[in-house]
Amino acid sequence: MQLFPSLTLEEGWALIAAGVDESKRMGVAQNLAVVDAFGHLLCFVRMDGANRLAAEIAVNKAVTAAATGVATEIIAPRTIPGEPGYMIQTQCAGRFTTIGGGAPVLCDGATLGALGVSGGSVAQDVEIAAAVVLAFQPENCPARE
Repeated sequence: MQLFPSLTLEEGWALIAAGVDESKRMGVAQNLAVVDAFGHLLCFVRMDGANRLAAEIAVNKAVTAAATGVATEIIAPRTIPGEPGYMIQTQCAGRFTTIGGGAPVLCDGATLGALGVSGGSVAQDVEIAAAVVLAFQPENCPARE
């Protein structure tokens, strides 16, 4: 039997809490979503005043980052006409996005899940997602150096 490492619910809430703290520090109300290694929603928060339309986008960013193992803003240049990933954003029942703000949670090369942030500018979304994931230490992963 093959087992896949994945984020726990407790880890998901820890990512959300850190994302809320970082969003408040930046002064922007955000939607924050955490998915497990399979792209299934673990946790979601829409901060007071966050853009309601961006809620689904936060989930999509997390799903995409979990599926690809890379931050969503890295994917965009690979999807323009003439590139191998052209039109990939039409896949996965519309859940695939190239908008920045999705960041995978990695451990020893394995994708454990991802955080999606949406509601501010793309630059703010990227900054929050990257900062939170960089500072996060999964329970069963050796300390990052």
